[in-house]
Amino acid sequence: MRDKLRKRIALSAVTALTLFVAVPVYADTYDAVYDDAALLSDEEQQSLSEEITNLQETTGWEIFVLTTEDAQGKTAREYADDFYDTTATGDDGVVFLIDMDNREVTISTAGEAIYYLNDDRIDDILDNCYDYVVDGEYASCFSSMLSDAEYYYEVGVPSDAYTYDEETGEIHYYHVLTLGEILFAVVLAAAVFAAVFFGITGKYRLKFGGGYQYDYHAFGKVNLTGQEDRFVNQMVTHRRIQTDSGSSGGGSSHSGRSTVHTSSSGRSHGGGSRKF
Repeated sequence: MRDKLRKRIALSAVTALTLFVAVPVYADTYDAVYDDAALLSDEEQQSLSEEITNLQETTGWEIFVLTTEDAQGKTAREYADDFYDTTATGDDGVVFLIDMDNREVTISTAGEAIYYLNDDRIDDILDNCYDYVVDGEYASCFSSMLSDAEYYYEVGVPSDAYTYDEETGEIHYYHVLTLGEILFAVVLAAAVFAAVFFGITGKYRLKFGGGYQYDYHAFGKVNLTGQEDRFVNQMVTHRRIQTDSGSSGGGSSHSGRSTVHTSSSGRSHGGGSRKF
């Protein structure tokens, strides 16, 4: 009897140990530095991770620093877009990529970040980090891009911000209601409500209090009419803007423009890149 009991205890202990080992333990931290090309030291990765954390807290975006020496046959833009689409959990964010396979430094934006980091600003960011990546100072290159992204976030979205789809030519303007516009809308709504309310009370001579009751039998009526709407077609107007095929540096005439494209997963991305 005792032998059987000991065997059962030993079997239970082995089973519990097996379950403990088999259950994976997931870290509760967010690692945003993916140095697949081994360009960064441990200290540089730690420093960049701290910079990213601060920028994420400021912007609310998901931000990634990425290096690769094998783009898997993709362009640098495609590689950065696909990485964000398969890694990020939110709609707003940025990928900063140094692609040693295509010899290109690339920025891919998504969601809200598309408007903050427009074409001109991305050109400026790439200008500022270019010498670092050429000299092999990869951590400084990333740090420069992160610093510039924070600066432009604090500057805010340009007043003339819009997206231009390079594939369809569609344009979408960015607009956020100002405090003055919100107050005007509230006042206007209150004025309309007051006009309708007092117009109705005056028309029907409604009296409040005193037990007054509206004689709906005498004054109420309902007219029912039939109406059929048939949808025939829909017209969408597309405007195509000629792009500048020259230098990718800043100073173009499209100050608020963010050129967007569709990634392989169907998500809209902005961004830019520079060969080195």
